[in-house]
Amino acid sequence: MPDGDKYHTKLSWRYQEAYRELCERKCARSEIVWTLKKALLSDIKKSYGVQPVKHAKRLGEMLQGAIENAGNNSSVDWATLSKEIDRQVRQDKLKPYEKGLLLRAGKGILNQFRYNRRVDTSNLPEVVVGQLFLEIYKSNFEERIPLTSDHYAGLDRITVMECVEAINPDILAEIGKWAKKATLDEDVKNLQRSRRQKVKEIDLEENLL
Repeated sequence: MPDGDKYHTKLSWRYQEAYRELCERKCARSEIVWTLKKALLSDIKKSYGVQPVKHAKRLGEMLQGAIENAGNNSSVDWATLSKEIDRQVRQDKLKPYEKGLLLRAGKGILNQFRYNRRVDTSNLPEVVVGQLFLEIYKSNFEERIPLTSDHYAGLDRITVMECVEAINPDILAEIGKWAKKATLDEDVKNLQRSRRQKVKEIDLEENLL
């Protein structure tokens, strides 16, 4: 992408190419995902770095201990645990936008347990780190896509969002791999994209997404 090209005014420069490819619909789905992974991984490494990961891991450890010690869902004081998340994040030495995403991650996982959408308490540090990465993706890409009424290449809003939904499983799968590595290392410097998929010749009549 030439310097200065901007296809969506609410997206940072990192995500412009992925957005353009998504709207043009000329690339295979795997290629759009490859481009988007590059943008997200650069965002995680350069805009956030290691500290949010360390704090997310500790938050996961706290949640795991609290929920396991309670024994079962009916014994968990969800309001108190929610306030403990607030307290822990408030005391973290992080930038305000990092704290906001960490709160979203912690409260999101807490609500999954509270409403029985998640029951497995193993690896909660890794789960919270993964949720943090997901919140970065949602906040900086997915949730910004609808913030324009004039999408690139004349694509309508409904189609654009359907395209975003179609690639989300691939992004979630990659985030899971990154979370496992980042939690183990307590770092993000060694995170890499999974091997690039071999691109077959594109059928112009194919619905790529």
